[in-house]
Amino acid sequence: MSESGSIEESVREIIADVLGADPADIPADQALAALGWDSMNSMEALVRLEKQFAVDLDLRSFHAAYTVTDMVALVEKFQ
Repeated sequence: MSESGSIEESVREIIADVLGADPADIPADQALAALGWDSMNSMEALVRLEKQFAVDLDLRSFHAAYTVTDMVALVEKFQ
């Protein structure tokens, strides 16, 4: 699996855990708001992603990330 693929898998797992969902039920390109994503989920995911990937994510950019794919790109940008 490519590094980007493993990042996507980890991001998807974090998002799924925050939402209380199965990672398989989180499409990479679906808007997270459609899955019940809210500001509290967002803050929890931000903290977990920063810890998991040892990055300091820009909050404004993070809030503009609407999908798993967007979050993967953001993590990759800040690594």
